[in-house]
Amino acid sequence: MAGDDLKGKIALVTGSTSGIGLETAAALAARGATVVLGVRNVDAAREVADKIVKRYPGAKVDLPPSPLDLYSQESVRRFAAEFDKKYASLHILVNNAGIYAMGAPREQTSDGFEAHMAANHLGHFLLTLSLLPALQRGAAAKPAFGARVVNVSSSVHMMAPKGILVNDPHLAKQGAYASELAYAQSKLAQILFTRELNARLAATQPNIHSLALHPGMVLTEVTRSLPWLIRMGNKYIMGAMLLTPIEGARASVYCATSPTAPQEGAATAGYFDANCRPLAPSLAAQDPAAALWCWRWSAQQVGLPPQLDLPEPRK
Repeated sequence: MAGDDLKGKIALVTGSTSGIGLETAAALAARGATVVLGVRNVDAAREVADKIVKRYPGAKVDLPPSPLDLYSQESVRRFAAEFDKKYASLHILVNNAGIYAMGAPREQTSDGFEAHMAANHLGHFLLTLSLLPALQRGAAAKPAFGARVVNVSSSVHMMAPKGILVNDPHLAKQGAYASELAYAQSKLAQILFTRELNARLAATQPNIHSLALHPGMVLTEVTRSLPWLIRMGNKYIMGAMLLTPIEGARASVYCATSPTAPQEGAATAGYFDANCRPLAPSLAAQDPAAALWCWRWSAQQVGLPPQLDLPEPRK
């Protein structure tokens, strides 16, 4: 084992069967946390758990209590309910899973959501609020550490400089859709969620902190929707210029574990760069009115029960 400073803590990492998510899960397990793999494919999770334990003998890696499909509100609710039955608390939630269907046509989920917004933001919004009681129990059990919510965003959020299109956030109108904008909007939503979650927790739960980050330009599977020749070019030509998944996981692990990260990120809406440094996000991401709108809209979209909602901060 690489260390035991996270011993006794429960961590949940979504999208943890490959890339940044796998390496984030491995790093947390190496430091003593019990890591729950929040993924759809249980067979793939079993292979990853074996891989991590082989790399770090003695590591504790648990399979998902039920498959987690962030496209589906029903799946997210079921996962949260099963997690709550199995685990007494949660100390670290890393919302890592995401899609970027680069160049692909618009896709809509069975819930009627644009796919990027569903997988990257709305699914994680519902998951986080559904698991908030577990995070509160974790923060109470380990008050010195508290609990963390880490949202893996992207610098691509800056490609939505006007903010989320409030009249058409799912880009459903004719001619409105572009995969780059859909991805940018979803990543902007993650930062706005981070900001608003901190604002709402500050009064009642000050030792639960939410942070967001740009992992860097990482060699992952985001180009899988592109033609084969372009994918190969990305892998072999761009590969030399991109970060490895281990390097891309550094900021996630830092935000999840650093005792000083919440204070460091206080002036940047909780946003960090790939080198684990606080970084001001776009002006759209710093807008408190936009953050409030994003929360209200997200809660309405997922049908958030009143008992899971948090009161709005006093002005």
